[in-house]
Amino acid sequence: MSTLPPSAVDNADLSEYRAYLQRGETRLSTLHRVAGAFISGAGLLTLLPLLVGGTFSGLLALIVFYEANGLPSPASVQRWLALLPVLASVTLPLAALYLLIQDLILFYFTARTFRRDTNGLIYPRFVLSGIMVSESSLHDVGALLRARDDEYVRNLLVPSPSALRRRILKEAQSIGDLRTSTMNDHENLLAEELRDYVLRQTGSHERSLAEEAAKMEASIARHLRFLRGLVLRYAKAFLLTIATTVVTLGASGVLTLLRPIDGRPLVGVSGEYVWLATLAIYAAWALVSTIIVRKPVIWLYADSSNSKVNRTPQSLLNFERSTLAVSLFISGIIGLDLFLATTPHDGPGWIVAIVTGAIIVTTIVMAVRAIISERSAARA
Repeated sequence: MSTLPPSAVDNADLSEYRAYLQRGETRLSTLHRVAGAFISGAGLLTLLPLLVGGTFSGLLALIVFYEANGLPSPASVQRWLALLPVLASVTLPLAALYLLIQDLILFYFTARTFRRDTNGLIYPRFVLSGIMVSESSLHDVGALLRARDDEYVRNLLVPSPSALRRRILKEAQSIGDLRTSTMNDHENLLAEELRDYVLRQTGSHERSLAEEAAKMEASIARHLRFLRGLVLRYAKAFLLTIATTVVTLGASGVLTLLRPIDGRPLVGVSGEYVWLATLAIYAAWALVSTIIVRKPVIWLYADSSNSKVNRTPQSLLNFERSTLAVSLFISGIIGLDLFLATTPHDGPGWIVAIVTGAIIVTTIVMAVRAIISERSAARA
């Protein structure tokens, strides 16, 4: 137990708290700059027009309805089966983007309170709370209280127009706060109540330096936890979007070879080869998706002492499993479509069919290995 006088201990503690809070603010600022890069420079958004624009819509028409020698009959079972990989290749990146936006919302906002909550009210708010001066650390609290009561300070929180005050009051009452207040209350009394509500809503509570330091510790840990998932999610979404973009352009380019140019078909282009090549392209997409959905986590463990145990964070595990399941399903669909396809008449056709089958088998093996590896890591 310390033998220093209370004032000396308090002064030493206050200096440590203040130094820590300064370091903490710097760290939080760095974390928010990193997260901000995913909003201001979200590169995968620049690839989405390729998926939802003319390239994708033209590909759908070619896959299902385009008529050419060597292709399955328009709108036949084979055509509809081939449509499933196309839709899956677009759905996975969009799902990843949706989850990425969800992670961004969870990173920047919270419904948690920033103090001991006694009334049970929840205020959805920005994750960085407001900061108020710790009155317990001041010698002259009166000067601060008088400054807070100045009209210009209050107007920053509570605007003068009644329409804007009514909006704030409705917002407060929608979450169960200020239930007894009305617009007919005295103007100054209503302004004080609305000001206190805005301060509560933004987490601008009076806290001691010890309480502020404890909140800073929890806030930094929370930011690091969510930022880890955010960066890994972004990597998965970006890689999947690139893969889908390349596959969409490749499949569209291959099928476009069947379209006549200046009213004449291209010489030497076989509909049979084109169809088999399209199936091979989407079989390759399933294989690539199986690989890249695990790659960011594998890269993380590459320099660890136990690189064989690649445990995916729980927040990303469901999407990873869904991607592996979709890859397996699409591989099966392509295998069925390949089985229903016309038997190749020559060597090149057989080569494409065999390569496609080999890709399907490789995808199944890698997906099963990834599932077994994940379960082994979970048991470990």
